Amino acid sequence: MTKKDVELFLIERQGYLKKSPLEVAKKIWKHSSKHNLPKNETELKKELELIRGVMSAMRVAKTIESDTTEVSLMDLYHKILNDKDKPKRRLFFDLEVSANIVFSWRIGREVSLTPDNIIQERAIICVSYKWEHEDKVHSIQWNKGDDKELLEKFSKIIDSADEVIGQNSDKFDIKWLRARCIFHRIPISTKFNSIDTLKMMRAGFNFNSNKLDYVGKFLGLGEKIHTGYDLWKDITLHNSKEAMQKMIKYCEQDVLLLEQVYNELKVYTPKKKFKYK
Repeated sequence: MTKKDVELFLIERQGYLKKSPLEVAKKIWKHSSKHNLPKNETELKKELELIRGVMSAMRVAKTIESDTTEVSLMDLYHKILNDKDKPKRRLFFDLEVSANIVFSWRIGREVSLTPDNIIQERAIICVSYKWEHEDKVHSIQWNKGDDKELLEKFSKIIDSADEVIGQNSDKFDIKWLRARCIFHRIPISTKFNSIDTLKMMRAGFNFNSNKLDYVGKFLGLGEKIHTGYDLWKDITLHNSKEAMQKMIKYCEQDVLLLEQVYNELKVYTPKKKFKYK
């Protein structure tokens, strides 16, 4: 059977959208003389996969159709298919965060600090990002310790991506974005199609270290720009423009290395499947 056969069948018998692909196949085989039964398991799997794909897209179209009266089910269905065939917009990103400034009588490993000790909350110093298949790395920086404008810009950028890719991004970067967005009451997507390269490393390999710097050097791709804690202090405490430029350069190199490492890892990693809007 062809894709067109399945589409016509489901348009005429939309009740079958609630049934299994096998039930749809049986009905098509039974009521059409031109459709022969699969000769082997391979042919059966191929036909069921074809039916499953059409049903998936048409179910989405049916859901959208219930919210509008101006677009036909078939038009919506073809729009969804076209969207599926479009290249996915993949965003590689990294961000740098300031430290809390706290009031403390003592220092040492056993010092206990509570939120009452915080004088100035940590915030996002800068974010660097790059679109797949583009050469340029973009960066946005805070405004003298205020990350609201940065987040207003980047929240729209990350929301426009089909997939977002970062190192330890599920645990760190994305949660940081959410924490700062809710602080400023800036809207951001509730869920991303996220690929975390740290999870890829841990799940599929046994490197001596899963740090981006180590894996980049291990694979012969390059390394991070090495810097010290003073860079964060110069930005946070002294608003140093020179330190900020070094920080942005450091962050942008992380993004370039991230993309290179991801491209190597994905060849040896099962493809992660997402549901797209």
